[in-house]
Amino acid sequence: MRVPLTLEEVASGTRKSIRIQVLDPCGSCGGSGAEGGAAAVVCPTCGGAGEVRRVQRSFLGQLVSVTPCPNCGGDGRYIEKTCGTCGGEGLERRERVLEVEVPPGVSTGDYITLRGQGHSGARGGPKGDVIVVIEVEEDPRFVREGANLIHELPITYTQAVLGGEVEVPTVGGTARLKIPAGTQSGRLLRLRERGLPHLHGGGRGDMIVRVVVWVPTSLKPEEEALLRELARVESRPPKAAKREEDRSFWSKVREAITG
Repeated sequence: MRVPLTLEEVASGTRKSIRIQVLDPCGSCGGSGAEGGAAAVVCPTCGGAGEVRRVQRSFLGQLVSVTPCPNCGGDGRYIEKTCGTCGGEGLERRERVLEVEVPPGVSTGDYITLRGQGHSGARGGPKGDVIVVIEVEEDPRFVREGANLIHELPITYTQAVLGGEVEVPTVGGTARLKIPAGTQSGRLLRLRERGLPHLHGGGRGDMIVRVVVWVPTSLKPEEEALLRELARVESRPPKAAKREEDRSFWSKVREAITG
């Protein structure tokens, strides 16, 4: 069974109810497959061996072939009168609701095994298991890297130059983030322990905020006038300055996560 989860459910853990169709022992024959629950008898064709042997003579000698018994299908026991409810299978399909405890910090592809909650075996055989496979729905606000979350935050030119505080989304809420003065586009800022829990305990991951300076595509007349005045007096970057954007995004993310 596949169970979808949101990031909020991953962060807190959750309890899910799943509805499944399983094969349970037939209520009429108790799983024996025989009318009224009568016991099966030893197959008269194979004597309970479940197989028949045929011997053929040829110029090479005797050839022995072994095949499943055609009367009992290889079971070794024979039902004289099959159950009218299950047709001799000993099983009938029923709907069941199972409760699944999902721990915090799971990822897509993780699974939970519910022992003995699956199909019943034929003729009184043991029950199988139910495998619950986790599928975490994508959240457009974040990119997940293990227990860490990455969020891209657009800021204005003045916020990048002068700094300030902004509100950023987190799983289940928001947080205040300080933008240092002189922040370059592409810089990574860290909010410690605002990511997801580690699956087997040991605290939470971080949220990495990638700052991107937003450039407007159209200006009001007063904005253009101010920017032209700024262009006249603003400082110029050093020619040999290495830009932060020159490094790949994921190399910076790896440094931020391991740093």
